[in-house]
Amino acid sequence: MDDVAAILIVLDVFVGILAVVGLIATWNRLRAHRRRSGAKGVVLVVDRLTPRRKNVARLQVSLRMVGPEVRYEVGLDLESDGHPFEVSTPKPALRSSMGCEDEEISWGFEVPEDELDNIWIVASWIAAENANLRMAALASNLGTSEVYEWRWAADWRVSGAGHWRKRRSPTIPPRGIPGMGPLQLGRAPGRGRGRTSR
Repeated sequence: MDDVAAILIVLDVFVGILAVVGLIATWNRLRAHRRRSGAKGVVLVVDRLTPRRKNVARLQVSLRMVGPEVRYEVGLDLESDGHPFEVSTPKPALRSSMGCEDEEISWGFEVPEDELDNIWIVASWIAAENANLRMAALASNLGTSEVYEWRWAADWRVSGAGHWRKRRSPTIPPRGIPGMGPLQLGRAPGRGRGRTSR
């Protein structure tokens, strides 16, 4: 009888420990999910149009929102080697807020064909997550299919940090966004480097 009581006590303690571990794991997942700003519901499209002049690429960029979330301070920028890239067509005005029912942001411009691989279109916005406002961005290369997304750290130990997460091809683009650090130093994984953020 004493053996059965001892076994029941051990099992009861074991089940209690499992329950506490499960609650801690669930709490950490909820905190991590809450801190992830992302580009869900943001559609950035880059179309190449028929060129009007030789060795000059003609592009049309459009940005629209999908889903119920409203984003704030939405804008488009062109960058090359971490610096603003100027084109003859002025960039669209910054939108104070943008949701799925708003008209898309559209921008047509021309750039030299030989510079396409070095130019990035950057869509940036501020997302409201619970009581927090977080910067979010997508960076798409005009000459390749590379797309990077700005992500905030999901781990509570580095919750104030962020990094660029590559979405498609293996190379790291030479660019940056003010306040977010240059992409090649901004924790985007490259060959021989892990996916950890510093």
